[in-house]
Amino acid sequence: MGQPTMDDVAAHAGVSRALVSLVMRDSPRVSDRSRKKVLASANELGYRPNVWARNLASGQTNTIGVMLNDLHNPYFTELAEGVAAAAAEAGMELLITSGWQRESGEHAAIETLLNMRTDGIVLGAARFSGEVFDEVAQQTPTVAVANFDEPESMDTVCNDEAHGSELVVDHLTKLGHTRIAHIDAGNAPGAPERRRGFMNSMSDRGLAPIVFDGDFNEHAGMSAAANLMKLKEPPTAIFAANDLSATGVLSHLRSIGARVPDDVSIVGYDDTLLAGLGALSLTTVHQPRQLFGRRSTELLLERIEGRTAAKHELIQPRLVTRSSTGPN
Repeated sequence: MGQPTMDDVAAHAGVSRALVSLVMRDSPRVSDRSRKKVLASANELGYRPNVWARNLASGQTNTIGVMLNDLHNPYFTELAEGVAAAAAEAGMELLITSGWQRESGEHAAIETLLNMRTDGIVLGAARFSGEVFDEVAQQTPTVAVANFDEPESMDTVCNDEAHGSELVVDHLTKLGHTRIAHIDAGNAPGAPERRRGFMNSMSDRGLAPIVFDGDFNEHAGMSAAANLMKLKEPPTAIFAANDLSATGVLSHLRSIGARVPDDVSIVGYDDTLLAGLGALSLTTVHQPRQLFGRRSTELLLERIEGRTAAKHELIQPRLVTRSSTGPN
């Protein structure tokens, strides 16, 4: 048998379908006696009201769509926790999807959220072009995490990536390191700003920046570390693109017998759950992912309620020192 319908509840209770509809919408026009009778029948039949259809009829779904860049990265699950907390406080439900680090995947994810008619969308470090951002914002209220273009069509919540890199260089140079390498993440969200902060901070100290191509994952960290350690003068410190990349660096260094931090210091970025694990104890840049999720949701709710002027928030990171860095 299929799911019981409103008509089934009406027949079971011996009332009209219209009365059942009023009860399910918690209308004050229904007497206590009739309400109890309808709810008893609904409970006995196992009826569940179609909240989705009811909300669509009212023009809102009370749902926020969330598109995350990569669910493999703990950064995004912690970002989602912040979104979920703020959404729950506002009585909103979530639909979460991912682009899996592929532009085609992100397009498909956005289409899904638009087709589901979510009241607004939070974009978690989306990789697609500025034109696509504007197209999405024209169709539904939108807030983007880690969009540094500051578009007028949407709100943004960003980490001060360049300052985070400055904190890393300052920490490592105070430990006596001068040959410092940065494993880059290309044009991924936040990566150009981290790269610029690193290069400027090194140049300000009269040091030559070493930058190797990479990405926000373990494999990129392993590959870049292998190439860095083959240099005539390998770096004494490696600043990885993020914590996942840093785990790849650490894995390669251990495989060749290099000691961390005695031979090479390692710094990550994000301060995800991984970084604090005893086996890693990774020095890293802390950015408050749950705060990003909460603020992006609060801004989105303002958009849904009618605010149109764009807001762009830049949140300051801090360095967390652990045992993966030491004096040169």
